Amino acid sequence: MKSKIRSVTEIVTLVKDEARIAFTTSGIGGLAEEFFGALRQQYEQTNHPKDITVISVAGLSRGEGTGIDLLLAPGLLKRYIGSHIHGAPLTGQAALDNQIELFIIPQGTIGLLYRNAAEKGPGVWTKVGLDTYVDPRQSGGKMSDKARQQDDLMVVENLQGEEWLFYKSIGIDVAVIKATYADEKGNLAFNHEPMNLQALTMAIAAKNSGGIVIAQVEQVVKRGSLQAKSVLVPGILVDYVYKGTPEYHQQTFATSYSPLLSNEIRSHDLPINPAPLSAKLVIARRAALELKRNTIINIGVGLPCIVSNLFYEANLLDQYHFTTDLGAVGGVPAPGFDYGPNYNAEAVINSGDMFDLYHGGGLETTVLGFGEINQNGNVNTTLLGNRIMGPGGMMDIAEGAKQIIFVGPFMVKDKSHIENNQLVIDDQGNKSKFTDALSYVTFNGSKAVKAGKKITIVTDRAVFELNKEAKLVLTEVAPGLDLHKDVLDQMGFSPVVADDLKVMESHLFEETWSLKNGQTQ
Repeated sequence: MKSKIRSVTEIVTLVKDEARIAFTTSGIGGLAEEFFGALRQQYEQTNHPKDITVISVAGLSRGEGTGIDLLLAPGLLKRYIGSHIHGAPLTGQAALDNQIELFIIPQGTIGLLYRNAAEKGPGVWTKVGLDTYVDPRQSGGKMSDKARQQDDLMVVENLQGEEWLFYKSIGIDVAVIKATYADEKGNLAFNHEPMNLQALTMAIAAKNSGGIVIAQVEQVVKRGSLQAKSVLVPGILVDYVYKGTPEYHQQTFATSYSPLLSNEIRSHDLPINPAPLSAKLVIARRAALELKRNTIINIGVGLPCIVSNLFYEANLLDQYHFTTDLGAVGGVPAPGFDYGPNYNAEAVINSGDMFDLYHGGGLETTVLGFGEINQNGNVNTTLLGNRIMGPGGMMDIAEGAKQIIFVGPFMVKDKSHIENNQLVIDDQGNKSKFTDALSYVTFNGSKAVKAGKKITIVTDRAVFELNKEAKLVLTEVAPGLDLHKDVLDQMGFSPVVADDLKVMESHLFEETWSLKNGQTQ
């Protein structure tokens, strides 16, 4: 039997012009980044492969000039289909400059397309994306003029009196997987990887599409040295394996390797430091009071992690079930640039299975960040200023959650401090996040209200809810603020002001506040 173990420079010569290359990632987690560099070098030397399409469920870079940014040689990358591109600013700018076709669609739905490709299905029916920028009646997820000149990736269908989005099937010519170990037969184990992601589904999809499966691994081991149950992707699905260099084999954006992130060990002393008293901490404290005990909760990236950290600090993790869309169950989500895995997780499942749980309504609450919001509770996280971001898994998560808590600062680049249990505004900032003109609708408030969801927006200056008429209602104001000067006059529209407008509880602004003393549900 011919060896599957090759050099990456040899493997990339097998990628053909116009190839559709698929990845399953969580930012740098799951990203076989060395493949990009070798592919770019191959193209510069031979002018092949030309016009490739790259597909990924999540981000594909760890900062400017990395990951998919490496493919920006003229004629190499034709199309990118993904859910998030914040970590690859050069690729986002290339789309704005109309150099590539860029389609940004929901993360969980891309995973469904992988599964659909595995079973050779016609495509995916889902309500995720209806009445948002992904809907072809809006922009169809097209983020560049070159993309807008192409056929839609989805269409609106009416089934049994209800509207659905039908995402057309995709084919995969090359699947690229990042694993820890491969034996000589190509069996892949993921011991050091923080997440399973959708590696198996993607590999099956590539094989059933007549494509090839490539794996970047830490180490090649002898045949028979891997326990069968530790093998996530069997060697019968893997065509080629190369050993990655440590520089391109990190676990997360921030960490090369930690057994805590891969849940190989547990610890009572986690690398989570209490946040200093600030406006962001106040936001997290107020949002934490909305969470219900013994329910399944999704925690998004960024500020939402401060919310879950509070439960770790209060030793209450056993009473709340924190999950991430990438497959972590239980424990506490790793914050900052380590986001994706959970510390002390109870289980790590495939992210596609987690999205099944979310899509089907098994999620009670999600805590998500927001970019901009309008008077009807519509949220934009897709294009902020001149920077393409993308929703990641937000649209899939919000579609199934019964309660959605959006958290974020009230203004952009404002300055404030806390004094005598009150919020003091030092600089109003340069832009309100509450605007009457959204460039894109990533989340549709009216649709969510009709579905019976509870929507709360928690900021440092005020708390809002979305009423049954899909109107934003101001319900609480931070102590020490002037209602008009610091809140209403800083908004691009006039919200409904609750008849029983309250002042946010002053204990949220105390230095020594503890979640155990709050009104947790």
